[in-house]
Amino acid sequence: MKQNIGTRTKPPAHAADDGEASTATRDAILRAAGEILDELGYEGLNTTAVAYRAGVSTATLYRLFQDKHAVLRALVLSLQTERFAAATSMYDSIGAAGDWRTPMAEAIRIAYRLRLQRPGGRSTRRALQTSPELWEWDRAQTKALAALLARAMRRRKPSIGKATAERVALVAVSASVALLDVACLDERRGKALLEEATAMREAYLSLYLD
Repeated sequence: MKQNIGTRTKPPAHAADDGEASTATRDAILRAAGEILDELGYEGLNTTAVAYRAGVSTATLYRLFQDKHAVLRALVLSLQTERFAAATSMYDSIGAAGDWRTPMAEAIRIAYRLRLQRPGGRSTRRALQTSPELWEWDRAQTKALAALLARAMRRRKPSIGKATAERVALVAVSASVALLDVACLDERRGKALLEEATAMREAYLSLYLD
């Protein structure tokens, strides 16, 4: 049975120089890979399908990526880096905000929107399991986010010990990530689960921040 690999997009417009052209082509390839990952899963991801949907030749794709695993790695790193930057901005405001609940809730909502809006945002979490390297990198990202939250907690309430803040932050971030995974895979209950994740984290952190 032939896979539905979607409509072929127009090739990226000619850029002013090769660097800009390569960036546009790379972005088109990652976008196509994300769309295929959302629609067909990891099993349906292959370089031929990605190149066709991106509107480039397979030769062009291979000049930028060694194989489909390299495409997947680049997609995951791009998505995770964007999420990390957004969360960092919100966590930084927790230490000084009048009400810590507002930026905390917004951090979860931003993470949820990014997963839904970006091609591959809903599916890359499952794809992480195909690569020990990516799985370890994801764990490191979770720990880094927890470290940011722990520092924000201590800025807001210096009486919290360093070890306690780090432990609490890691629990809060890890639990939120897991609940977001579930919310993104269940579109019917996604928003309700998002609210539950927000309420859970708020109730837990209030034990230490109020």
